[in-house]
Amino acid sequence: MHITIFRTLYKNVTDNNRIERLLGRHGISFEKTTYEKGSRYKIASDTEESINIFKKHLGMIYPQITF
Repeated sequence: MHITIFRTLYKNVTDNNRIERLLGRHGISFEKTTYEKGSRYKIASDTEESINIFKKHLGMIYPQITF
């Protein structure tokens, strides 16, 4: 099991549903916590490769999000 945490800020991310659809497309389970300034995602997958592919795609959509 591979686990990663990342955060988004509302000023940078306009569509959290897009991120959640991307997670679902890659078969990654996630837990979302919402704060005043943004969201925190804790993602988990059986393979590290699927998380790395997700990071690559997310980086193309939202380059300001870091892991």
